[in-house]
Amino acid sequence: MTTTFTARRLDRGEALFWFLDRFSPMNFAVVAEGSGRLDEQALQEALAAAQRRHPLLTVAIEADAEHRLHFVPRPGQVMPSPRVAAAHWRSELAERIVEPFVLGEAPLVRACHVADDDRWAIALIFHHSVGDARSGFAVLSEVLQGAAGVAIDDTPLPAQPPMSAVYPPEFSGDAGRQMAGQIKAMRRAAAERTGLPTPQAGHRLSDRLHPRMITLQFSVDEAEGLVRNARAAQATVNGVIGAAQLIALRELFADDEERVLGLTCAADLRPYLAEPIGAETPGFYVTLVTSIQRVGTGAALWPLAQRLTVAIRQQLAGGPGHLFYDFMPPVDQIPANAEGIASFNELMLRGVQTSLLSNAGRLPALPELPGLTVEARSFALSPTTTQPVFTAVTTHAGGMTVNINYNAAQLSDDDARAVAASMQRLLREAAA
Repeated sequence: MTTTFTARRLDRGEALFWFLDRFSPMNFAVVAEGSGRLDEQALQEALAAAQRRHPLLTVAIEADAEHRLHFVPRPGQVMPSPRVAAAHWRSELAERIVEPFVLGEAPLVRACHVADDDRWAIALIFHHSVGDARSGFAVLSEVLQGAAGVAIDDTPLPAQPPMSAVYPPEFSGDAGRQMAGQIKAMRRAAAERTGLPTPQAGHRLSDRLHPRMITLQFSVDEAEGLVRNARAAQATVNGVIGAAQLIALRELFADDEERVLGLTCAADLRPYLAEPIGAETPGFYVTLVTSIQRVGTGAALWPLAQRLTVAIRQQLAGGPGHLFYDFMPPVDQIPANAEGIASFNELMLRGVQTSLLSNAGRLPALPELPGLTVEARSFALSPTTTQPVFTAVTTHAGGMTVNINYNAAQLSDDDARAVAASMQRLLREAAA
């Protein structure tokens, strides 16, 4: 039995990420790595089972006669899992993440894996319009169980509604448009007080893509210390990591001036919708919230973490998170053709510069997997053309993995390593 999907129009958030993919690839990958003997045939069968179970793993995105984007069912398109070289698999994964999905391509998720004696890794790369980190990890969990020969529930799941269809009434329709206007006015006033973000030192625009990924690992004790100390300081772990990121980027200026820097956080909107939406099947339920902060030489980590924590919480609870997709021209109305893409790209180049952070949080525990030991789960995205880094954070079995992705054609390897080293130092100090 196979899940079915009824064709529908992409909503504004889903369409935004299709256009973003034309500007600078915004696919994301969920990854598991560990030890044991990986059965490659069992892996391929598990991927096929996932496609039969999850509606959005059997669709393509196509444009209609008016160049509007639609999800359309394309059952029967197999998701292969090519084997990649073990020696440099992180570098190869960074390259594969930025390979765009073309119109009509199905499925909108790709797989790849490493199998090297008793070491292995599995990655699923999603077009962002069909999934987010939480739902991507749900699929990866099923794939891991299938690869280990564990029986899973194979009942096909129903398609979930688009995110905008389950907004609370105060953020929808006329009420939402009125609130969006008020928030825009407040943001203009705040920008006049704070100033716009300073262009990042060491970052330059480039049409070339040389994706790179730096991985930081934090032990169970370090991750628990970070949670404990953040709670004591009335901050979140996400706020602490964001503060470390801004301070590390500020250090690249190598001077004593205070800088205005922006941090954009990807956030799960499921807890803030009008009806419960689970993460057991792929779907796009993410928003972006931005905080503009002044960061000076020797900026203290904890006060900055507190300010970021408050700013993010307020935006998620108070409307800016829901209305993010209304703060720009309606992307779902832009024609998906060469002219529309060019117009969108010009719009993106005029935006303020921020760095990005996404924290998937603590992942649910996996069942026992005979013959396989999962040592880490993580995810990764590449920054857009205008952004210096994209940091993706995951906590698995108590340990925390931080993937820092960057484009070496825009931010040098030396600068990226300096940012990663500063973040690692600051977070270990914060955990101590």
